[in-house]
Amino acid sequence: MKSSLFAAKFRLLALLLFATGSLLTTSCKKDDAVTDYSAADDAAIKKYLADNSITTAQKQTSGLYYVPVVTNASAALPKAGEVVSVLYTGTLLNGTVFFSTSQNDNTPVSFQLLPNQVIPGFAEGVSLMHKGDKAVFLIPSALAFGTTGSGTTVPANTVVRYEVQLVDINPSFAVPDDKLIQKYLTKNNITTAQKQASGLYFVPTVSNPSGTPAKAGTTASVLYTGRLLDGTVFDASSQHGNAPLTFVVGANPKQLIAGFDEGVSLMRKGEKATLLIPSGLAYGTTGASPSIAPNTVIIFDVEVTDVK
Repeated sequence: MKSSLFAAKFRLLALLLFATGSLLTTSCKKDDAVTDYSAADDAAIKKYLADNSITTAQKQTSGLYYVPVVTNASAALPKAGEVVSVLYTGTLLNGTVFFSTSQNDNTPVSFQLLPNQVIPGFAEGVSLMHKGDKAVFLIPSALAFGTTGSGTTVPANTVVRYEVQLVDINPSFAVPDDKLIQKYLTKNNITTAQKQASGLYFVPTVSNPSGTPAKAGTTASVLYTGRLLDGTVFDASSQHGNAPLTFVVGANPKQLIAGFDEGVSLMRKGEKATLLIPSGLAYGTTGASPSIAPNTVIIFDVEVTDVK
């Protein structure tokens, strides 16, 4: 849809939706007849610890078991509201892996330490870690995916296990987003990217020095393709009969996402460029339904067809 560029259009609940969905908070209907699995879960965790001769587990009042593996006590602990970046592997107690960041080019996953961002047991476990720490979380079902499970990979009422490394702590998504963009540029051998003060990366692909500049106040017409870092296309002019999107550059910051508007303002008529836009200049903490998760870096391939 053409309106996918417009900042006010696609707003979701502020849930962190990982590409795998493996940490997404799930909502469960309450039913008085549903069995309380807390005792059974605790027994299963204790059996797992005994079977694996693990004696260092620390049980939290919530029911979470935290097993330190590498501790960096002199490093910072994350505070509520900060953005943490983690590497992790999620398994069932029988060892079945349901997701690992190693399956995603070992790219850390980042989320904000706030309620309802990820499953409660995972958030609590990360809050106990210092930057650089490694730990194992054994999470009872009530603090994991509850009575609904997670897709076909995690059954309902199931204890889950996570091996976690806390890679970084930041006040916002700006730093982890920048690292994702730099990794993308390196992986794709892109050496011509120009980083702007805002955090936008501008990659010129076709230049036209004699073209009319799309400076603030001009009316620009553009063709575009929007995609995620993995190449998934979420919107394109080709989906709308190749009709250009026309707008007044810099006229209404709330109309277009900021990174797109800024990127076009760097171009001239007849030019093409790729814009790599950090989440703070894109759809931020809410994302854009149905294709763009919260806190997601996005890419636009843009051609300025006219400037008036």
